[in-house]
Amino acid sequence: MIAASIDSLVAGAICFVETNQDPHDTAKFPKTFSAYSSMARSEPALSLYVYNLGVRPEFRGTDIARRLLSELIEHGRRVGARWLVGDGRCPSYAGAQHDTPDKVLPDQRFRATIDDWHRTGVTPPVKSIIRDPLLRFYRRVLNCEFLHLAPGFLPEDASSGGYRVIFAVDVTQ
Repeated sequence: MIAASIDSLVAGAICFVETNQDPHDTAKFPKTFSAYSSMARSEPALSLYVYNLGVRPEFRGTDIARRLLSELIEHGRRVGARWLVGDGRCPSYAGAQHDTPDKVLPDQRFRATIDDWHRTGVTPPVKSIIRDPLLRFYRRVLNCEFLHLAPGFLPEDASSGGYRVIFAVDVTQ
């Protein structure tokens, strides 16, 4: 875990595991968030699987998330990893739930994109994926590559339809 503090307050944190798994290998990629977030550390570190990025509400809109991601990329380089991997929420699929900090309206075109991706297995164009503001944030900040769709990854996340978009960044670049 890497944390950021302001004064004596934890402003945000990013939690991850170092793993020897290749995120491009969809057959071996964890099928659920529970499996993804509870992976044991393995060596040599090929990937850093990020399972939580949190910023306190009063620090949202600042550069805390960017700084945490930057520090994680540097950590990845230090340990010889190649990939930073994330599971991107996509609340535009059904609109944000009332009890979440995301205030995102449903986007029918985005939903059709995700449904088509799930049905066909064909990765849609980036411009269609980044209609969702959270996925757009990761693309803008990390210049990530969207690897695959994970249906049923977190079924209780109704705003994302249970889906996650798995993305990666080559930290050696």
